[in-house]
Amino acid sequence: MSKPSSRNEPMTIARLAQHLGLAEGTISRALNNYPDIAEKTRQRVQKAARELGYRPSSSARRLARGVIETIGFVLPTCRTQHSDPFLAEILNGLATELSLHDWDLLVTSVPDGHDEVDVIDRLVGSNKVDGFVIARTRREDARVNYLRQSGVPFVVQGRTDHPDDYSWLDIDNEQAFVEAVTYLRGLGHVKIGCLGGDPTMNFAWQRRSGYLRAMAEQNGHIGVGYLIDGITDELTAFRAAQRLLAITENDRPTALLCVTDAVAIGAMHALTRAGLRVGEDISIMGFDGLPIGRAVQPALTTLHQDSYEIGREAGRMVLDLCTNPPSAPKQTLWQAKLTPRASVNPPAQSPAQQNKGGF
Repeated sequence: MSKPSSRNEPMTIARLAQHLGLAEGTISRALNNYPDIAEKTRQRVQKAARELGYRPSSSARRLARGVIETIGFVLPTCRTQHSDPFLAEILNGLATELSLHDWDLLVTSVPDGHDEVDVIDRLVGSNKVDGFVIARTRREDARVNYLRQSGVPFVVQGRTDHPDDYSWLDIDNEQAFVEAVTYLRGLGHVKIGCLGGDPTMNFAWQRRSGYLRAMAEQNGHIGVGYLIDGITDELTAFRAAQRLLAITENDRPTALLCVTDAVAIGAMHALTRAGLRVGEDISIMGFDGLPIGRAVQPALTTLHQDSYEIGREAGRMVLDLCTNPPSAPKQTLWQAKLTPRASVNPPAQSPAQQNKGGF
């Protein structure tokens, strides 16, 4: 048995073979537990590899295992140029979890003239990924329909209208908005408006449904113009809130429930521009629990979902699907946490109510 020529040189299969007096092919097969290698030889090779600090290259390891160890994420097509901080947090958590297991995350966007399915199909056809994580699902989602038929492992952050036969991780959006309305009603708000998102997006539809159900069950008042759909960013929220403020003061909502924190912050800017006090003249509540909500003035009441941990959990789920496929889809529903802050308070009394106080 020869000795390695230098401690400074990286240990390779060739050097291991020289050290042990074995063929390189035997070393490679022993390291990858091929059954045609005698147990005594396998143990000898693996013991020497540990002692000498041999680590297989990622490409060699992947070739030996027949996997690519890469998860794909195709950025959803966006109708606006505004960033999505919730999606960025999910990607951060997902990348972190994958890296802990020496897997990679391939993030790609959609070229002009194509859609997400085109890109997913190209990645599947070129064998560049082992699986996918899908986010921001629509009620009827072509990406999910494609992956159902592809045989490629995938996890959905969110759900579609028919989520029974695939793995997903979602927040109970409808129940979260029921709890939000319940909280506002408990403070004394009756006239509660809602800035909703794109109703083709399932999370937005679920939150909208929660608002309507809770307002009906709890005798809330939805005036004309109180529910505005299609609000997707701060700018559209700013304009929608201006429309609400055009309603006669006695008829306008005393509280505003917003589909995301970004939408809530846009509405807050509109109120401030109009000379109104957020949390006093009109209360505002968001959804997501983004860090910026603590920094705005007043601090934003929100329904918190840990988007970073959602990304981590999606990573754990897709790794499990790729390495140890379960017999049935794994489906996880988390609850949002209502986080009260200064942007929501009991409704201000009208001058007539104040006069009835006596004192």
